[in-house]
This record gives sequence, C-alpha cells and structure tokens, in this order.
Amino acid sequence: MTLTRLCTLSMFKLTLVASLAFGASACGDGLGGLLISSAQEVEMGAGVDQQIRQESKIATETDPITVWARELTAPLVEASREFRNPDDIGGYKVFVIVDDELVNAFAAPGGYTYLTTGLIKNATTCGEIAGVMGHELGHVTERHSVKNIEGAFAVQIATEWFLGEGLASDATNTIFAFLQNTEFSQDAESESDEVGLQIAYKAGYNPYGLVDFFAKLLELQGGASAIPTFLSSHPATQDRIDNVSADIQAMYNDVMQGTTQTYDCIGTTQQLAAIQAHIASGSIAVVPGTGVGAPAEQPADSSGASE
Repeated sequence: MTLTRLCTLSMFKLTLVASLAFGASACGDGLGGLLISSAQEVEMGAGVDQQIRQESKIATETDPITVWARELTAPLVEASREFRNPDDIGGYKVFVIVDDELVNAFAAPGGYTYLTTGLIKNATTCGEIAGVMGHELGHVTERHSVKNIEGAFAVQIATEWFLGEGLASDATNTIFAFLQNTEFSQDAESESDEVGLQIAYKAGYNPYGLVDFFAKLLELQGGASAIPTFLSSHPATQDRIDNVSADIQAMYNDVMQGTTQTYDCIGTTQQLAAIQAHIASGSIAVVPGTGVGAPAEQPADSSGASE
C-alpha cells in the first residue's frame, strides 16, 4: 500500500494505525494546522482524555496535587499567550496521573495536559517541572499533534470525523491510538524546547530548569535497566541539552544556571517538598473508575439483542 493511499484512506480501522503513524512523517504537516479548527481540536482532546482515563488513574480535582499542578501551570499559561491565545481552546486542562513509576508528561490536542506523580517525585525543583510543562505547552501552542493528525489523515477523513453530532466515537479511538504510536519529529521537539524555555522564563523561572531535568533523565537512563517513558518520546541527549543551553545563552545571556531567576514554585500554595510528601503518603484521591480499563461489552440476551 502506497503512502499516498495511506494519506487518503476513508476508514477508521485501528488495524491501520501503525501504518498511518508511518505515513504521518511522509505526508508532512497537512495544512499546517489550518484544516482542524480550535473547537474541533478541543473535541479531539476531550475524546483522548476519555481514553486516558480508562487506562490511567487520575487524581481528583480537589486533591492537593491537582490544585498544586494547576497553580504551577497558571503562570506558564499566561506566559504562553504570545504564542497562542489559550482562550481559543477554552484554556488548559491540567491533570495528574497517579503512577509513581512513570516519569512522563504529555499534552493532547486542545490543551489537555498531563504530568505523572513519577515525574514530580523525581524532580529536584519546581523549575525543572516548569521547564517540562513549558515544553508541553509549546506542543499545544504550535499545534504539533494537530499537524501530525492532518498529515496522516488528510482532508477527507478529518472532515468525515465531524459529520454527525460532534466527534465520532470510532474517530476518537483512532486518534488516540494514532497519537500513542506517533512521536513528534526532531524539528517539533526542538521548537517546543525553544518555545517552552521562553514560556518558563516569562513566567519567572530560570529557563535552565528544562536543561537540569534532561540531565537528570540522562542519569536515570544510565543507571536503570529501562529507559524512563519520558525519554522514549522526548529523547534527552547531550546534543539536545547543548542546543537548549545555547538557545538560552543566545536569548538570555544574563541568566546563569542555578543562580538567577527562581527554581521555587511560583503561585502555588504549597512547595514541591510538601507535594512529594503527599505522593509518598499514598493518600492521593483518585477519580472513581479511572485506570480500570475500557468498559466491558454488554452481554447479549437470548434473542441476540444487547441488554
């Protein structure tokens, strides 16, 4: 099957996801994010969020860790306005995945943004987490997921997704599976690094926080048998650390690593140590029904109809 054919297929079968993921890079950036509107992007993100909630435990909205994560992200969101108005996507929806072994953060379309307790637990400063979250906001401001989706599925399929009342459920499944199996290009990662460090700096953080966390990931990679999940989708190489450091020096030559700006949490009612203690206590409240897998199919009655 040719790449051209992959870019124009008019079906949602999940068996094609792996091939479509390969086709994304070959089909380019679609229409540069112009085909899918901001409202449709939010619908996609909401569908992806439903899938994530089936697979992962999510901290409740009132749990201290969610309150803290949203307070931490708020200054970053405000600093991101020059790149994209967050009001266009109804603001950022920030959630914490309760998984101490998973070192990860990621953003879905429409401003749905996630970080794990494993990432928070492994951070030394809020500056590191702010650098990571700034990077994730950069993926959203530059619409990298949307561009990947456009490049893989093209006009015909993306249009069919929204023919009915909102986003079709089979389209949601396909989008989620596609995003799981598609990594951002090196150019997209570099762009998010550059945008993210600017967001962190404008929010008041030392932009070297992202560099510090990448360096920590390299240490984890060298000392562990398995590469942390964050490394698989956001590879932390020495070249990348050097490139981000060079970007900081070019834009903010008066900023020194570890000495200027701040690494402390900005705008939060609790500092990082208190949140890490909350994680260690094992008392995080989890949204009921999250992380239990997809709903089981309803059994059929004797007549063959669904109950």
